[in-house]
Amino acid sequence: MYKIGEAEVARVRKLIESGRMFRYGKGGECDRFERDWAKHVGVPYVRMTRSGTAALYTALVGLGVGPGDQVIVPSYTYMATALAVVSAGAIPVIADVDESLTLSVKDLERRITPHTRAVIPVHMVGLPCDMKGIMRVARRHKLLVLEDACQAVGGGFEGKRLGSIGHAGAFSFNFFKNITCGEGGAVVCKSRAVFDRASVAIDCCSYYWNPEEQREDLQFAGHNFRASEFEGAILNAQLRRLEGILERMRGHKKELLAVGEEAGLKSIRNNSLDFECGTHLGFIFGSEPEAREFSQRLGKQQVGSFLPMDTGRHVYTRWDPIMRKQGAHHAALDPFKIAANRKCRIKYTDDMCQDSLDILNRSVLISMHPDNKRARLREMSKAIKAAA
Repeated sequence: MYKIGEAEVARVRKLIESGRMFRYGKGGECDRFERDWAKHVGVPYVRMTRSGTAALYTALVGLGVGPGDQVIVPSYTYMATALAVVSAGAIPVIADVDESLTLSVKDLERRITPHTRAVIPVHMVGLPCDMKGIMRVARRHKLLVLEDACQAVGGGFEGKRLGSIGHAGAFSFNFFKNITCGEGGAVVCKSRAVFDRASVAIDCCSYYWNPEEQREDLQFAGHNFRASEFEGAILNAQLRRLEGILERMRGHKKELLAVGEEAGLKSIRNNSLDFECGTHLGFIFGSEPEAREFSQRLGKQQVGSFLPMDTGRHVYTRWDPIMRKQGAHHAALDPFKIAANRKCRIKYTDDMCQDSLDILNRSVLISMHPDNKRARLREMSKAIKAAA
């Protein structure tokens, strides 16, 4: 979270005073945000959810992914990406990242099997994947593409908004994202058929509350992941701040990147520097000791940084339910055990993505903040030069 204040408080107060706190009904806060977010991202369909994880899962349901399918995910992402695949009944296949810290296009193609149905490129820590390369591979192999933009709200790739490039996209608005309502998420897509299925997965009675969405063939057993009007109200205030937040962070990142490169540091690969979120500045080193020493030197000068390898459940080796193949609370529901997935099963080992582990151990990330003033940027510049 970067900013929250009187604008959000005023919207929530107005909502409470109105007494209209149920999300359905024309002209409500969720309706307004879905309309405005669709326009912002550049897609025709948006449906809010309770979380980014719910958005990933329901988007997969909308795309028709399920038992008998493999879905490729990157080795560096919050484990919810892989867990969403399992929740949909499919099997996650873990692929390497490259020096952009996002899905390696080369390894993506290497991991494809006759059972591969989809790929989830994750725009990790605000860094966009090489969507041009990923879409090229997806078209060649007829794969569905679900963009996980949970950590890249508002970012873009070569002029297109993240989430709008693949067949569907998923966003998170939890406390740690570029705009926040505490918890929350959204599914975006281009296809009405995908939207209709995802909507039922999000809310088992969506067709009841929205008579125009009633279709007998879509009345399957969904869940209740629908957002509340409180989340919509807060996000409608937050959305007005988003472009300014990202513009400032992109500018700060470019400035500090130039400082680092002038000092002889090697940047991680930035796939779309002019359109990304700008939330993190990254450098990559020749060895793990070099990376850790650089990070420690920054810390001594009051500039925080971290190695991606140290981020716990964001690294595949720490995805315990996946690595242990504990896919459900009951064996009969477990995708790792059901007969439909017999030909899809794979072996998970700690060394299965060795290239990723090497890169994550040699990289250092520095978080940007839109409220950094010129004095703070000068301090960060000085620290980067001294630590290089």
